[in-house]
Amino acid sequence: MTVRPFQPTDAPAWVALTNRVLNRHTTLDAWQADETRRPPDRLHCRWVTEQDGSVVGTAALYEWAFAPPGYLHAQVLVHPAARRQGRGAALAARLLATARETGAAGLQADVSDADPDSLRWAQARGFVHAAHRFTSELDLRTFDLGPFQPRLDRVTEQGVTITDLAGADEAALDRYLNFFADRLPETPDLAGHPRWPLAQVRETLHLDRDPRPEWLVQALAPDGTLLGISALVHYRDMAYNEFTAVHPQARGRGLALPMKLHAIRRAQEAGLRTMRTNNHSRNAPMIAVNDRLGFVRQPGRFELHLPLR
Repeated sequence: MTVRPFQPTDAPAWVALTNRVLNRHTTLDAWQADETRRPPDRLHCRWVTEQDGSVVGTAALYEWAFAPPGYLHAQVLVHPAARRQGRGAALAARLLATARETGAAGLQADVSDADPDSLRWAQARGFVHAAHRFTSELDLRTFDLGPFQPRLDRVTEQGVTITDLAGADEAALDRYLNFFADRLPETPDLAGHPRWPLAQVRETLHLDRDPRPEWLVQALAPDGTLLGISALVHYRDMAYNEFTAVHPQARGRGLALPMKLHAIRRAQEAGLRTMRTNNHSRNAPMIAVNDRLGFVRQPGRFELHLPLR
């Protein structure tokens, strides 16, 4: 069987296979729009394999912000009807050879926690379990802020003001971005990772293509000190809670949940029906906040690592 580099004409088949295997609903237009935003200087390799002229397997190798330092993210997908024929192994071999050529320290991959066959397939090739992540989803149409008013009152009693960046100047935005970058390495997701450059934070928050300063929530002390943030971005038909964080010296004061309440209210005011966020299984405090707010846990994914050095 032949493994060949991805061509632009493969895009419709690529999207269709990805949707089929990963149970997604991405449109070709949305996929192509994401492609135009991908930094051209970041490594991104793709391959496909065909059967009777149709793409039945894909592989991708690329840099990803949440991969361990020096690691590349790897993905191999094969249509269920074309499995157990060696196609996945052939794609993985090409991907692994390229990763070694680049000098990558290792590979990171993820597998659905409801797909034991794919997990066993990856483990048979040396991948080991590193973490578990899952999405949580909140129905904004039925969420009621009323029962949480006492939590908002407690914040006010502390002299803390929860506001956003609507009308803020560049200095306030710069402080927000730096706070975001400083807190990321304190999370289980990025512990031990280098600090993100501010350009990467700006891209994560869609500031240069869909700026929504009213969705950048912040908690301020009476003297104006920034104590915490909760940032939303807009993805198609939903609000995504990109990050919620509290300064180490302000933790234990119950600020995370009220900031998320403000973020939820802003998403409701925008007329959106759903809000989502991602959870790391070792981030117990934030999972507890999401559970208390009524976020419903969705099927997750196991993060796997394969050291190459």
